[in-house]
This record gives sequence, C-alpha cells and structure tokens, in this order.
Amino acid sequence: MTATAAASTATVLAFSRARFTPDDLATFESIAEPKLRDGHWVGVVRESGRGHDRLLVLLPEVDKPVFRFERDGEGRYSLSFHDRSGWYGIGAGGSAAECLAIWRPRPAKPAAR
Repeated sequence: MTATAAASTATVLAFSRARFTPDDLATFESIAEPKLRDGHWVGVVRESGRGHDRLLVLLPEVDKPVFRFERDGEGRYSLSFHDRSGWYGIGAGGSAAECLAIWRPRPAKPAAR
C-alpha cells in the first residue's frame, strides 16, 4: 500500500462536544487551585459519560459534591449548586470562562477617602 492509499483510508474521529477541552480544564484549574490550596475546597472529582463531562467540587466536612461544572452533549456549559433539595443552576455560558465567571475575583473597590 502506498503512502497516498494509506492516508486516504485513515479515519478521523470527531472530538465529542460533551468533553471538556484542554482550555476548559485550564480555566477551571485557574479557579480551583487557590481554593484547594487555601482549604476552601477539599477535592475535585471528574465524572464522564456519553452525554456529559463533569467536575464535582467537594467542600470540607460535606459528604457529597456541592458544586458541579458540566459540559453537555451539545457543548453547553453549566454550573450548579447542590443543597439538600437538589441541583440548582448558578451559571451557564457558551464557554467555560463565561460559565465560571461567578467564581472570578471582582476588582477591589477603591478605598473610601
């Protein structure tokens, strides 16, 4: 088989829209790292399925995940909070950065004079 014939039979697999990209994970990590380092979070667990990719955030002294960052099969991003009643959406967006904006530090207010 020639190189040309081999190249024409190669199969390209599409990247699942339900998977976080490396940029998505870097965006999340930039938020998670200081929270983990400072002890506000105790862990992050990744859960992937056919139609979703999730990062579940564990807090100190809480036995179940409290926050869920997710990308679904359509490529949409959502951020949810779990209280004792269930999951509630607190963020959404077309990108990881947009969805996670609620966790970005706000600029400090100027000091009062």
